[in-house]
Amino acid sequence: MELGVLIKMVYLALAIAFANAAADIGGSFSVIEERVLAEEDLTWAGHGDGEKRDVEALLSIKNAVTLDPLHSLSTWTANASSNACSWNGVSCRKNTHRVVAIILPQLGLEGTISPSIGNLSLLHTLNLSSNSLMGRIPPQLGQLKALRVLDLMDNHLMDSIPTSLANCTHLQWIRLSKNNFTRSIPEEFGGLINLQHLRLSYNGLSGSIPNSLGKCTSLLVLVLGFNSLTGGIPSELGRLEKLQILGLQSNRLGSQIPAALGNCSSLEVLFLGDNSLNGSIPPELGNLKQLFQLSLYGPGNLTGSLPAEIGNCSSLVWLDLGWNLFKGSLPLSIFMLPISTLSLIGNKLSGTISSEVGKLTNLVSLDLGINGFTGSIPESIGNLSELTSLNLGTNRLAGSIPAAITNLTLLENLYLDTNNLTGILPEAMGNFRSLKKLYMVSNNLSGSIPYSIGELKNLTQLAIYNNKISGAIPENIGNLVSLQRLDVSGNQLTGQIPQSSGNCKSLTDLVLADNFLTGTIPATLFNSTAFKRLKLSSNSFHGDLNLNFSSSTEVISAHSNNFSGPLPASLANCTHLQLLDLSKNRLTGEFPPDILANCQELRVLSLGSNDLEGKIPLWITNLTSLQVLDLSNNNFSGRIPSSLKGLKGFQIPESSQLTGNTLYEDMPIVIKGIEYTITYVLTANTILDLSYNNLVGQIPESIGNLFSMRLLNLSGNQLVGHIPASLGQISTLEQLDLSQNSLSGQIPEELSNLFLLAYFNVSFNGLCGHIPGGPQFVTFDERSYQGNPPCLCDNTNRSTFKKCIKNVALVSPSEKKDKSLWSRLDEHVSLIAVGLGLGIGFAGTISVIVWGTSLGNWIRTLK
Repeated sequence: MELGVLIKMVYLALAIAFANAAADIGGSFSVIEERVLAEEDLTWAGHGDGEKRDVEALLSIKNAVTLDPLHSLSTWTANASSNACSWNGVSCRKNTHRVVAIILPQLGLEGTISPSIGNLSLLHTLNLSSNSLMGRIPPQLGQLKALRVLDLMDNHLMDSIPTSLANCTHLQWIRLSKNNFTRSIPEEFGGLINLQHLRLSYNGLSGSIPNSLGKCTSLLVLVLGFNSLTGGIPSELGRLEKLQILGLQSNRLGSQIPAALGNCSSLEVLFLGDNSLNGSIPPELGNLKQLFQLSLYGPGNLTGSLPAEIGNCSSLVWLDLGWNLFKGSLPLSIFMLPISTLSLIGNKLSGTISSEVGKLTNLVSLDLGINGFTGSIPESIGNLSELTSLNLGTNRLAGSIPAAITNLTLLENLYLDTNNLTGILPEAMGNFRSLKKLYMVSNNLSGSIPYSIGELKNLTQLAIYNNKISGAIPENIGNLVSLQRLDVSGNQLTGQIPQSSGNCKSLTDLVLADNFLTGTIPATLFNSTAFKRLKLSSNSFHGDLNLNFSSSTEVISAHSNNFSGPLPASLANCTHLQLLDLSKNRLTGEFPPDILANCQELRVLSLGSNDLEGKIPLWITNLTSLQVLDLSNNNFSGRIPSSLKGLKGFQIPESSQLTGNTLYEDMPIVIKGIEYTITYVLTANTILDLSYNNLVGQIPESIGNLFSMRLLNLSGNQLVGHIPASLGQISTLEQLDLSQNSLSGQIPEELSNLFLLAYFNVSFNGLCGHIPGGPQFVTFDERSYQGNPPCLCDNTNRSTFKKCIKNVALVSPSEKKDKSLWSRLDEHVSLIAVGLGLGIGFAGTISVIVWGTSLGNWIRTLK
């Protein structure tokens, strides 16, 4: 059972026990009741007896309830008023019919709380929790001098918390969590000297925490988390020597953690995380010998080191000073963000991790992730034999992983990612028999994957990508029958995918990209019916891809390999496919009929740099989510289908978004003549690349309907006719490459409307007439237009072109095939240079790949 669940169960049991005790109408309440009765004799003289008033109040409370789905108040009727004590949820004082408790939780009641509730003068317990009551808490509740327990948690109550509650001086329990209360916490609550539990979490409370709460010296529990409280943590809270639980997390609290909290000697749970706290962690917290949980997780601005005095908190079971990415609050893909971004999420603690942490032998969870800790991982961490979760990820830790860490045989989660760790993976990793999640990504680890890893039969996630690990994937990887995610990408692995991997029938994610793996893909790999993501890119795999893809498959990335043969027929099963990237392989043949026609979720289709042929199939327009279509550097022929205007993914208004904003994938794409890798495929990355094929005919006018497109590349084909003026409608266009075709006529003036255009190339065509004006076109020099007839003219300061005059005679285009290969190669390289000079200007996050394309590949692109 998880620790958090266990704690919640304990708290719930305590709450129920306290509520039951409060519902007991005898004992200590009798003194208070007699005092209130004496006051009533004076206040209500001549106004009838109290029992009648109680019945009238109860009926008024019922009338304010607009929905009672379980008929819980069906017994509350005027006909039964002589015995209201038998009504459901009502308890009375012994030997009288005076109401002392109303307990009606979790009944689905809707409506408001009647102000008449203030007439139940002997009421000491009111529990209407977990209903759907709305409106305000009536200030008349402040008339209830005997009230001890007020529980209105988990309703839809709103507005401010009435200050009149401070008149209920015998209150011991106030629970108003999970409502819609706003404004500040009443300063007057400081007068409730008998208050033991104050729970106001999950509301919209603002303002500061009242200093007066330091007078509530009976407080055992103070929970104000998940609001919008500002200011500092009052040092006056240090007076609360009986306080056991202090929860102030997820507010907007600033300033430092007061050292006075070290005086709360009974404190067992201290939650201050997810605020804007600054300064250092007070060493005085080491005085809290009873402390069970300490949580100061980010985002925050805590600085300094981890005080050695924390090692004195010998009762600590949970120490959380980081931000655990695996709690479900953030996606795992956040690891792809730069460390500078991650630092905004965690704290800023630094220095070495004190060896004193090894004294906390009761620790079950230790989270120091996303900070700035340096030095090595202390050997003493191996003393924490009860540890089930260890997170030291996203720091600046160096050195090797201590062998003593393998003593932690109860570990279920181990996160050492994003540090500067070196050396090899511990050979005794097989000791982690309980391990479920292992993350050691983005370090400088070397050596091979230990064979003992095959003993981790409970492992569900294994991520060791972006290291320098070499050797083969162990054959016994198939023993990991619980494995769901395997990511060893970005290493130096060699050899083949083990046949035994087919035994991992729970596998959903297999990421082997950017290694030196070879061989064919085992057909057994798809024994798992839950397979979702397969990433094999940038290896040396060969053979065909005739694998058994299923409807659960979402991502297939196998670019930059040596796969051959036709497109796998099983792609027709992939009805939930989002990304298919098989570019830079040796695939042949035509598109099988309707192979992807049912892939309505497909967002990226990249088949560039293969030997595919035939016509562009019309069913592509059925792919309504498609936002990247790359068929470049193939042998496709025929016309560009005018029906491409049906690609709705290229027609998304900026205010709208496709379902699922981001795919995390390293997709190579050529932008402005340079190859880049798009790390994040956002909805903004709308790319249509049909360059270097054998396409003929005119550019369809309807292509202008793709009005959210950012990159259009039709270069290196045999296209004829005019450039469509409709391209001027695509206001988002940032790259337009129509070079090396046989286009004629004038460059449309409408293109001057493309204010975001950062790259423009119409070289080696038969264009004539004047070049459009506008702020963008002034930035494109003569290399964007070279290889066109001399009748192309310009009215800017570019000296290469003649000034435009009226009635310029059109001249036939020069044939680009007349140019020598080496001349064309020189011109292409010139375009690359100008592309670098213009800046990228392309939406989304992109990371540059070092330009190293071989001359042979250049010659191929110039065919």
